[in-house]
Order: sequence, then structure tokens, then C-alpha cells
Amino acid sequence: MSPTQPAHPLALTMGDPAGCGPQITLAAWEMLKSDPASAFFVIGAPELYGDTAQVIASADQAAGVFGTALPVLPLAAPLPTITPGTPDGASAAAIIESIETAVALTRADEAGGVVTNPISKAVLYAAGFKHPGHTEFLAAL
Repeated sequence: MSPTQPAHPLALTMGDPAGCGPQITLAAWEMLKSDPASAFFVIGAPELYGDTAQVIASADQAAGVFGTALPVLPLAAPLPTITPGTPDGASAAAIIESIETAVALTRADEAGGVVTNPISKAVLYAAGFKHPGHTEFLAAL
């Protein structure tokens, strides 16, 4: 590991796909893509990030593509058709999966840490989410 390259890239959660998370993710990647020490990957649906996305099969691959494409570790949970600004309860399972995967990869020492994008608590509560928010969910995990 060089002084400019972290041991593992950060795992970024998708957040609510109809919210500002995809735009935040793309803006962060645009600002940081030339800095290998800032490598991260997003756990989400590749289609949210357009032509900038490159699907990766594992967190190990993120740093290798970060300079030229946004590394995206795809979800198993399907997303509904996304309308920006219109949260949809059908995306709750994917939002939760993204958070759970980021924590699992970090705990397995495959990611350097978890960074969360904003979620729609109302969407998650309607789907049966029992935590007040990210912090309590992360603590439970």
C-alpha cells in the first residue's frame, strides 16, 4: 500500500434512488476521480449513474477503475422505474440492501468504511423499517 492509496476504498450507500443520492455520488466521483487515495464505490443500481458507471464484481476492483469510471457494485434487489423527486416504497428493499452490504463489506475488511447517502425515512417506514434512521440501523448492524 502506498501513502496515497488506502487499504480499501470506501463503500458508499445508494440512498433513496429518487432523491439526491445519485447526484451527490456523481458529483463526489467527478471531484475525486483523479485522487486514488479517495477511491470509493457505490452499492446500487448502475442505471442510476448513466455512462459513468462501471459494474464491478467485488470491492477489490473499485480502486482499479475509479480514475476512469464510477465503480458500482450492483444490488440483487430490483428497483422500480425511478422518477426523480418521487420516492417509491418499491425501492425500500434495495435501499436497505445497499446499507447492509456496505456494513458487511466493511466488517469483512473489504471496504475501508461506510459513507451513507440520504434516505427517505417515510419510504422505509412504510416498508416496515424499525429504526429511526441510519445511525440506529448502522448500530444494530
